Amino acid sequence: MTIIAQHESTTTAPADQVFARIADSERHPDWSHDLEWVRLDEPLREGARGVLKPKGGPKSRFVVSALIPGSVFADTTFLPGAKVTFHHKVHPEGEGSRIVVRVTLVGPLAWLWKRTAFRDAQAKIEEDSQHLLALLASERV
Repeated sequence: MTIIAQHESTTTAPADQVFARIADSERHPDWSHDLEWVRLDEPLREGARGVLKPKGGPKSRFVVSALIPGSVFADTTFLPGAKVTFHHKVHPEGEGSRIVVRVTLVGPLAWLWKRTAFRDAQAKIEEDSQHLLALLASERV
């Protein structure tokens, strides 16, 4: 497993609001602007499957690979020769929350995906985090 990006941020939004936003797969394009759309094909639970479409890329299958309500949401997307996992952990901190995001790649072609589609993963995850924080702030107004 290769960690290709990791980012921490804080918000004044409560953990339950942050988690609800992150765990709503179909609304990920609201703050992850590289996604055209996301569809979860069954109710939210660990093991639930869906399909996503990155902008400029082909549709890909994904699975909810970890789910601890209120705390952890992870999804794993299946790529040719690799899997990429976006792992989000939310914890209360002071009067708000801390969000930790880690992106990992695993598989025989992980090295190729890291050098191509995910070469800017750190910058993209930081940008997505800023979009998420702005969205959370706008929802609290």
